[in-house]
Amino acid sequence: MHRLLGIDAGKSVVRAALIRTTYRRVFVEALGEAAVTDAVSEAEAIRAAVGLLRPDAAAIALSGEKSFYRRLDLPAAAQKEIENVLGFELEATVPFEMEDAVFDHRLLKRPPGVETLPVFAAVARADDVRERIAVVKEALGFEPERVALGAVALANLEAVMPELAAPSPASAPIALLDLDYLTSEIVIVSGGEPVFARTLSRGTAGLPGTAPALARELRQTLAAWRNLGGEPLAGLYLVGGGATAQGAEMFLATQLGLTILPLPTPRIEGLTPEQAAALPRFAKALGLALGLTPKTKGFNLRKGALEAERSYPFLREKIPILAGLGTVIALSFGFSIVAELRTLDAERELLAASLATASHDVLGEETSDPQKARELLEQGPGAADEDPMPRVDAFDVMVQLSKAVPKEITHDVLELDVNRGHVTLQGVVPSVSDAQIIADHMKEHRCFRDVKVGRTSQFTEGKHKYVLELDLRCEDKTKKKKTGAADAAESASAGAPEKPEGSR
Repeated sequence: MHRLLGIDAGKSVVRAALIRTTYRRVFVEALGEAAVTDAVSEAEAIRAAVGLLRPDAAAIALSGEKSFYRRLDLPAAAQKEIENVLGFELEATVPFEMEDAVFDHRLLKRPPGVETLPVFAAVARADDVRERIAVVKEALGFEPERVALGAVALANLEAVMPELAAPSPASAPIALLDLDYLTSEIVIVSGGEPVFARTLSRGTAGLPGTAPALARELRQTLAAWRNLGGEPLAGLYLVGGGATAQGAEMFLATQLGLTILPLPTPRIEGLTPEQAAALPRFAKALGLALGLTPKTKGFNLRKGALEAERSYPFLREKIPILAGLGTVIALSFGFSIVAELRTLDAERELLAASLATASHDVLGEETSDPQKARELLEQGPGAADEDPMPRVDAFDVMVQLSKAVPKEITHDVLELDVNRGHVTLQGVVPSVSDAQIIADHMKEHRCFRDVKVGRTSQFTEGKHKYVLELDLRCEDKTKKKKTGAADAAESASAGAPEKPEGSR
């Protein structure tokens, strides 16, 4: 929710409109006006019109008399560098240096078959924009976020008056005339976009005597629009202080040959009858306030160095909320870090347990220290042995088998399978007793364990098939050495003669 303030500071009257916006909804909170002639200064008049209202952001308009509107056609290739190109194009059309100016622009819809890029631009002196910023700061204590230009801000009314973007006929543009006491401003809107604007030096002052001069300036303005190739207008909406002047609608309709349309009913929530009746008079202030929303259609002269000078008074009011949000974010970040650290600790413990199990199974020594495991891995599981090769393999089995078969026995090997230290041998011998003889001889090897004849069967006449199974396990050399040393010590002790009594 945002509270937005639009300040229509004219030469004779200051009008202010405070609106509150939510998702697709607009509420008018207050409307206020004060005569400049009754105040000490323009800043005092603004302060009187705004009263005690404290908005989140504010916008004010620079008078069209202090600005220039330009319609330009640029090459389509210049669209990417339009900010730089437009400055040079505008410099030749204004009576001051562009170093002392600020400008803004809007890209217009390109007609079919047109290769150039139509641009609607506005330019003003930077000092005049600073003066508008300074007067708001003097009156309200904060700077306006937006400095709009003339009556172009009226195009923002389309946000609450969709009829402005779709008149009858739908393709025809419409005009909005802000008729004030000393000056008048007109903006032409096509398809909801401002495409032409001009400021007139006459208003309702001096009427009815000045009415012909005012009508003549309006006719000249409409002729300038047609000279630019503009389409005939579908009608004209009359707003501002002169909108309620007696006979104004009939006079303008007769002089301009246009239909004076009643201002559409705005889509504003909670609008009181008094506010609805005063809305045409506050139309420009309402348009300025709506220009602070994201879908603005006007110009903003707070550009370049002036943009950096902007202040956001609503931030001061939002400090408690921002501080609370910052605290929540910090706590969430802290909890996230703690949870992540706990997850990493649990993962580390799991990896350490897996390393201990793997080192015990593969390296023969259990360790959860990665550095120790790396050292054991580099040494290898058989680093303590002199010979890194396996102590016994299938070749050793065949060698021992050739020794175990007596010369007088005819022996055939059908299959020899050595798998994970277990040997299965299928052979053919003349008799079952011959198989047992071979098995007894195989037991003589120090690395053969659990040697046994599993089963026998008749193979052919005079021959028997047998299955011999054994395990390959060699004694540990270190243990063997220790055992041998202990046996030798025991033998030496047993064979030593006993000393006679009394000998020394």
